[in-house]
Amino acid sequence: MNIDPSKPLAALTFDDGPSPYTELILDTLEKHSARATFFVVGNLIKSGEDTIKRALGMGSEVVGHSWTHRDLSKLCPDEIRLELNDTGNALKKITGTFPKIYRPPYGAVSSDLKRVSAELGCAIINWSVDPLDWDCKDADIIYSRIISNMHDRAIILSHDMYASTAAAMERAVPELICRGYQLVTVSELMRASGITLQAGAVYDNG
Repeated sequence: MNIDPSKPLAALTFDDGPSPYTELILDTLEKHSARATFFVVGNLIKSGEDTIKRALGMGSEVVGHSWTHRDLSKLCPDEIRLELNDTGNALKKITGTFPKIYRPPYGAVSSDLKRVSAELGCAIINWSVDPLDWDCKDADIIYSRIISNMHDRAIILSHDMYASTAAAMERAVPELICRGYQLVTVSELMRASGITLQAGAVYDNG
């Protein structure tokens, strides 16, 4: 994909996988030559390695979402460090690189989390569009919320552990492309927006 920074950009992101529904989302992305960022739970990486490799092979981005999906803002620095390092190192075995971005569970951030993130050289990625797919589990509602709240440089939060989210993406991905959006990874969105990610800082859009 040749990214044109002068045209609308958006980053679809998916938390809590890999799961069997991740494959369905990848099918949709592949069909429409789109990319996304997957924030994976560390203890699911080994069992989901084939799915992760497929996502990477398609040009999508796979980064961390903690090892156990605990609220990192309530942990001490040593516990935070363990959650981030274990996940990053597990991904490094697949990608060859320790990811420099991640998303904390629930988007919860504390001063300790920012400090440890800076120490590890990692930026924190949250979101600007949230269809609350985890709550409604209705493909039509998820689709409608994404489309009605979309804006240029948006980071859209979803979860690839629900059949309803996978079904919503079958409609949302082509519709966003039809509306002129280039669906890119978070890292691509930031580069195209001229943003240099700072370790320990929190970002919710491009």
